[in-house]
Amino acid sequence: MTRNRAIAAASLVALLGGSAAYARASMLPRDRALPGLRVEGFALPDDVAADEAKLMVYLGKRIDAALAHEVEIFAGKSKRKVALRDVANAPDTWQLARSIRALGRDGTLAHRFDVAMRARRGAVDVAIPITLRTEALESVAAGLKGDVDEPAQNAKLDLASHGVVPDHEGHSLELDGAVVTLASELEKRATRALRWDPASDHSSPLDPIDLAVSATPAKVLASTLKAIDISTVVGTFETHFGRGGDQAPRAINIEIAAGKLEGLVLKPGELVSFNGVVGERSEANGFKMAWEIFKGEMRPGFGGGTCQVASTFHAAAFFGGLDILERLPHSRPSAYITMGLDSTVVYPVVDLKVKNPHEFPVVVHTKIGANALTVELLGKAKPMNVVFGRDVVDTFPYVRKIDEEPWVKPGHAIKKQGGIRGYRVRRTRTIKYVSGAPDRVETTYDFYPPTTEIYLVAPGTDPNDLPSLPDDVKEMLAKKSGEPLPSPTATDAVACAGECAQPAKPAIEVKNAAGVHDPTGDQATAPKSVVLTH
Repeated sequence: MTRNRAIAAASLVALLGGSAAYARASMLPRDRALPGLRVEGFALPDDVAADEAKLMVYLGKRIDAALAHEVEIFAGKSKRKVALRDVANAPDTWQLARSIRALGRDGTLAHRFDVAMRARRGAVDVAIPITLRTEALESVAAGLKGDVDEPAQNAKLDLASHGVVPDHEGHSLELDGAVVTLASELEKRATRALRWDPASDHSSPLDPIDLAVSATPAKVLASTLKAIDISTVVGTFETHFGRGGDQAPRAINIEIAAGKLEGLVLKPGELVSFNGVVGERSEANGFKMAWEIFKGEMRPGFGGGTCQVASTFHAAAFFGGLDILERLPHSRPSAYITMGLDSTVVYPVVDLKVKNPHEFPVVVHTKIGANALTVELLGKAKPMNVVFGRDVVDTFPYVRKIDEEPWVKPGHAIKKQGGIRGYRVRRTRTIKYVSGAPDRVETTYDFYPPTTEIYLVAPGTDPNDLPSLPDDVKEMLAKKSGEPLPSPTATDAVACAGECAQPAKPAIEVKNAAGVHDPTGDQATAPKSVVLTH
């Protein structure tokens, strides 16, 4: 307040005969809002200013009308329409009305007089506080991010047509930055909506919001693939699979996963993630429900069979001299590949990652036959020959678990899971360089825990009526427990003098549960040592 205005105020006070008379004057009424007061650009009607209840109704209508406005939000090619009421908190109209009516009633007399004078001139404009809900803004931003985010697609060689699958630029919405932008821009638009006069403009006063989307270039461009030499098989491996019965969905998953690897280019020094290339094992990504290992037991799951593609790719990379940076064995030996060459994958937590150490690009070529999957790594030359060695260091017995189920018929049993011995194996990779450089030997160890054999039987079934465990498993269990071997059961051969009788007829009929297959290959009996050269 200037000195002259202060003197004028003091003179008025004296003229009115002190503070009591001044308060009774129309300039500072006690029972209504200040005359001429404006709220978000609009002067309060006189009847509203004079009645607190009407003021609350007036404010509520103003706020409701403003928050009913919608704002279009763009992020790249994605668009969402959001109502302000879905992201904003409306203020308490009672508290707001009281604060408006309290203007000009606090402070010194001179200050109150100054506020009243400015209000009469329309110079006091009350803002309606609108706050935004952070969790709502995060939800809007996350929804847009889900629509916008798209990983860059590297160019691939189409080995069948001798062409090139072009690269595609990726896009990404940075979540925290989007929330900050939404908070700032929606706050501005909420204020604009509160100050909008529908009588003068029948269109929405809120312009759209554009969120910044970042472009992610592909690492491998189509223009760089034309000069790649793929005349030599650097590494290769083949596995087999079935297509009949419950194996049909699994075969489809193998084809889908192998197709995603086809034409993949690994530049010199480049690392590739199997999960990153193949993606989520989901229906949306084309995968079917098929049998897979989950927590030590077989169960249906999307993408069952993908591990066979990962294992075949791992074996080809192993023999191609690629660096194996991340790889885990299965929880049991696989029927389709030599123990020690397998690789389990679980999206997104368990991955297979390999790196190209060669001075030239390597291209992945997958071939699907009637019952075979072949993975080839193609490049300019084969700079080494690789020998795989595997030795069984320890063997562990499996145990049998028997669950009684009332729905199983007496005299019958269902094998829910076949027992598989556990192994600790030593793996060696001997790399013999054609350049004459010294051989390199890599040694690692894998552990395959025993797989519990599980039977479902009728209540009261005698465990001795089930098929006998293999002799070596019984011997290992007896040695582990320190107890002698059990007596022969009904399914064991009957001892006799001179010659043996035929085994007794099984006392119980056993059938395999859905998805269960009797162990084969290394699952049934693993050789002590294996040597493979490719």
